[in-house]
Amino acid sequence: MSDEDALLAAILADPDDDTPRLVYADWLDEHGRHDRAEFIRLQCPTGPAADDPSAEDRAAELEERNRGRWLAGLPAFADAHWEFRRGFPEILTAPIELLLERYEAFARVPWTRGLCLHDVLDAPLRDFVARPWNPRWVELELAEGGPDPDADYLNPAAEALARSPQVRQLRTLHFTAYHLALFALQALALSPHLDGLRELRIEGNTHPPFLVPLRNRFGDRLVVG
Repeated sequence: MSDEDALLAAILADPDDDTPRLVYADWLDEHGRHDRAEFIRLQCPTGPAADDPSAEDRAAELEERNRGRWLAGLPAFADAHWEFRRGFPEILTAPIELLLERYEAFARVPWTRGLCLHDVLDAPLRDFVARPWNPRWVELELAEGGPDPDADYLNPAAEALARSPQVRQLRTLHFTAYHLALFALQALALSPHLDGLRELRIEGNTHPPFLVPLRNRFGDRLVVG
């Protein structure tokens, strides 16, 4: 294993710790890859630029200049967008059908920690829940794809999601821009697999009284948008 491979393995082994990332940034500087090193330091909240008000703009400038090189080797599609966090492409935003079509390619990306899936309907979500997940996925956002926000496009699949042991690995679960029926909300409230959630966010026109079981279960971890 090369020095760089060992440094990257250390980051993957402890993805919540900035220290291995900053050590890697030092190595990058020593090997003439100054833009990448600076970018990692700028994005790390404990890095030397943590209190620099210009850090975000500078990081955006570096990303614009180098994005193509830094994403080399990752699945590239017009509808898929990679977001850098703390120096690495950790968030994937894509239609759920695209994820399913290229599932193995997306699932093997070691850096991905969050999925923002849109155009989500019942059958594709059931398909997603039934597949083996990358164990590094800890954030999941689901945005419905139906034309009517009051329709039950996602409720049966949301219930299936709540019953899946795979959701144990999630820290955040976010439902965006649709109505969740009472039975789906109750399934989330009763799920034995969601104790590790740090945030459950519900955005849409779900009736407030329906949220009482979730509020009782999750307390301040429930965020209603």
